[in-house]
Amino acid sequence: MSLESLAPAVAFSAPQVDPQQLLAFYRSMVRIRRAEEAIARRYGEGGMRCPVHLSIGQEAAAVGACAALRPTDRAVSTHRCHGHYLAKGGDLTAMVAELYGKATGCCGGRGGSMHLFDDAVGMMASVPVVGSSVPLGAGLALGLQQRGEDDVAVAFLGDAAVEEGAFHEAANFAAVQKLPVLFFIENNLYSVYTRIDERQPDRPLARMAAAHDLPCWEVDGNDVIAVAEATRAAVERIRSGAGPAVVIANTYRFREHCGPNFDDELGYRPTGELSRWQDRCPIERTRATLQSLESLDDAADAAIVAEIDTEIAAAFAAAEAAPFPLPETVTEKLWAPPPLSLGAVPGPESTREMSAEQAIREATIQAMEHDPTVFLMGEGATDPKGIFGTTTGLRERFGHDRVLEMPVAENGFTGAAVGAAMMGRRPIVIHQRVEFALLAFEQLANNAAKMHYVSNGQHAVPLVVRLVVGRGWGQGPAHSQSLEALFSYIPGLKVVMPATPADCKGLLLGAIAEDNPVIFIEHRWVHYGRGLVPTGRVPLPLDGPKRLRKGDAVTIVANSYMTLEAIQAAEALSRQGCEVDLIDLRVLAPLNLDLVYESVERTGRLIAVDTGFTSFGIGAEITARVTERCFSHLKAAPVRIGLASHPTPSSRSLASVYYPRSTQIAEAAARLAGLPQASLTALANELREAREKLPLDIPHPAFRGPF
Repeated sequence: MSLESLAPAVAFSAPQVDPQQLLAFYRSMVRIRRAEEAIARRYGEGGMRCPVHLSIGQEAAAVGACAALRPTDRAVSTHRCHGHYLAKGGDLTAMVAELYGKATGCCGGRGGSMHLFDDAVGMMASVPVVGSSVPLGAGLALGLQQRGEDDVAVAFLGDAAVEEGAFHEAANFAAVQKLPVLFFIENNLYSVYTRIDERQPDRPLARMAAAHDLPCWEVDGNDVIAVAEATRAAVERIRSGAGPAVVIANTYRFREHCGPNFDDELGYRPTGELSRWQDRCPIERTRATLQSLESLDDAADAAIVAEIDTEIAAAFAAAEAAPFPLPETVTEKLWAPPPLSLGAVPGPESTREMSAEQAIREATIQAMEHDPTVFLMGEGATDPKGIFGTTTGLRERFGHDRVLEMPVAENGFTGAAVGAAMMGRRPIVIHQRVEFALLAFEQLANNAAKMHYVSNGQHAVPLVVRLVVGRGWGQGPAHSQSLEALFSYIPGLKVVMPATPADCKGLLLGAIAEDNPVIFIEHRWVHYGRGLVPTGRVPLPLDGPKRLRKGDAVTIVANSYMTLEAIQAAEALSRQGCEVDLIDLRVLAPLNLDLVYESVERTGRLIAVDTGFTSFGIGAEITARVTERCFSHLKAAPVRIGLASHPTPSSRSLASVYYPRSTQIAEAAARLAGLPQASLTALANELREAREKLPLDIPHPAFRGPF
């Protein structure tokens, strides 16, 4: 792709120009330019302690695109977001204050230059990761579609974003669902310092739209009228229900990728390229056209500039005078407030027995019947096997609009779920294996987890992501992974791992009621378990652990399937006269260990049993916190039991020594409690005999019993 072939024509292609409209465009472009020039000029003073990505030279793209939008249309931008924010109607004073990190900023100082939000004008977010805006835009459109509104969503992106898988995943998803979303590509020819012809083959960007069967308008991005007309045509088509579209605006940035300077001297631009594009400056071209139409003279032009400069000066003065956020508020806005009521509706019968699979399905049905904003999406959501029986019959019951089958595009549709949640919907996303969510980790870690905090509480993300840990039947290194520690590490994600059918139902209902993103991890061997489950819709709060047995010998803390192995161990220990305090962790993040601290202060001994890896895992975190808090009460060093730090083997013989069992838990507790050798031998024999009667791939019968 040659740079010359993308250079816009010198002629200003604006037939039948409305002088008043063009004058409004001109003023908006000058406002963006003067604001960013002021940012560049004052950046070295040190008041703005955040990176800035200036859009100087690209003003016509932002102004032309936003001119075709309503205030109620939603937009999501990128790291180069100042122009979009201002063109969409964002508050200049709040933007400058945000760059200064002040409490009066549009994100309360939490976002900085790359995170600008203004719900009042439909500027929903800006995000720094290339391509990340595209799934969010699709999700905003999904929310609009489900709400029955005729507004559209716009995802701004640069030319480099089409190299990201997220673009193709979101474009494909949007095309399949006929979402009301515009993908607006600002092709400024560079990704940081790398030219487009070094990153992409010699083909028009429009072919990327054609690959997804999306109509595309490609225009001179320095011609504000051409951009506005193309965007208006695309948006009118979208509003008619025809589905998504693409606009490509070929333009150019005059300043360095990040920072205030012109960087022609760095040598990555061909000689003379910058000056040629400066000759095609969108503001100068628009000024010349207005003058030719006798709609702008020098005095009027000077008055416009003076008025804008006065506004900009006032914005900077207000930012400098504004207070910083109070240090004691640094932890605020991490979580959306809990619901005032979980709205529990008990059924006519108290409980009845069912499997955990059935409990998850029942929770989903009751939540969807109770709240029309709840919907389900995932690969295999309409699978005849119903994702291990948890979604069987839901499409038939609730229809295509609320049970969405997804393409194989984990990051794309998970990001779309985040965008839909920002629109007040309550998506349940299902990944049939926990490692599939690794493909969506960028959206979960960068957007879902941070949106409420970085927007200063403007956006809640009521999202549930169901993940399944495989295990057994030779699932091997990938499908058997239990990666709860990875998700628990990210502030802003709640992580739940139930062990019983009752908790599977109650905690899932509680997760759906949350206004925060919840990672709900299900172990396949927990799915098989049967137990008593409340008949009605009774959500459980995600407030922490639950004591299953009371004892004074040893504290055992476990989660998910290992809770069931711990139950078997506790029963065997009890027959040897050793009563343990058994605690099911249930909620891994945020980690509430108050019950554990109280127990260890009484028993003086701790075993942390982890479903995942022992190294850097949840058990490691528990033992570290307990040691810090309860060191003077400990009678022995805490013990961790979990997966060894190597990939999960497939062979049955290797798996037999890889997975921890009730035997290891019981033996560790007996040694900590100081049981005599005879008791240790009897205990080991009992558990070993019970285990040897079972095939390796069948979980212990203890967890088929009532819970």
